[in-house]
Amino acid sequence: MHRLHVIGLSLVLVVFFMSMAWADSDHQLKVYGATFPSNYALYVLDPELLAGWNGPLRAYEKKFIPEKYQQLPILGGWYGAGMIPDKEVLIQAGFDKAFVLVGQKQQTHESLQVLEKLGFDVLALPDVFLRDAASSFETMGAAFGVPERGAALGAYGQQAMANVADSLKGLPENSYVRVYFAQDVDGLTTICGQSSRADVITLAGGINVHQCSQGMEEGVIKISFEQIMLYDPDVILINHPTCMHNFAQDSRWQALRAVRQGQVYFVPYEPFSWLDRPASFMRFLGVQWLANTLHPDRFPMDMEKETDRFLQLFFRLDLSTDAIQKILHP
Repeated sequence: MHRLHVIGLSLVLVVFFMSMAWADSDHQLKVYGATFPSNYALYVLDPELLAGWNGPLRAYEKKFIPEKYQQLPILGGWYGAGMIPDKEVLIQAGFDKAFVLVGQKQQTHESLQVLEKLGFDVLALPDVFLRDAASSFETMGAAFGVPERGAALGAYGQQAMANVADSLKGLPENSYVRVYFAQDVDGLTTICGQSSRADVITLAGGINVHQCSQGMEEGVIKISFEQIMLYDPDVILINHPTCMHNFAQDSRWQALRAVRQGQVYFVPYEPFSWLDRPASFMRFLGVQWLANTLHPDRFPMDMEKETDRFLQLFFRLDLSTDAIQKILHP
């Protein structure tokens, strides 16, 4: 990460002058985001910046994105096991800059190395913890010619985290809620408690129950149902629509205390996932939803009102109350 900070510092010194140069020309700056979180951040910062998507938009994502931006080219990106873009596609795309939010996963470091070798001007910013996402927006705004917009998005993230932290201050250790985060179709895929991906669970007053062996902390891990029974978590979070649909029909889950006590929650996923897969700026809203879910007495919040505020700021959307309720209760 030290190398990343050096890159980030040198680029921050340069991007101010570059952004001024772009502002004085009629050319619309086009930026390639190398990962899904990078792409999503660019889109909400200024959709006109976006050179293209990493992959095809899902049907539910298209509901929130104007047709004009749905038609942007598919340029590929670094995501999933072995998923990398075609170098020739990147070279021929004709974008002006590349942007990478660099996390703990090796893929994001590889993307930075490849883009630099191809000769692209790259802005790389750290994206390990949620606080990194907040500070990144301010830097992005300055770099890409929309400083006020970047500052506003970053300020929202900072305030959201501060509000949650203040409400949970002094929370006794035995009051942290033990959480199992069920992912993928069968719910037997999860993340590690030591992972940066579990940061949002900790911030919301939870404990991710699954602990991983050294070297596996940042992975997405397959575990057995027997292991989940041993954990017997207080709360189960589900992030896959098919898993949620099948959950009630799978009798195995009924043996768990969280199920018997009605402590199973489907993580909202529109316009993009609120917590993980990918872990993006959507966690600004997700951490508030989760804190309200785990500790409603300490963090009471009108989630309909806050979701509306978030969508207006980040996505420039003005949705009906019914539409917001459907996002919150898919």
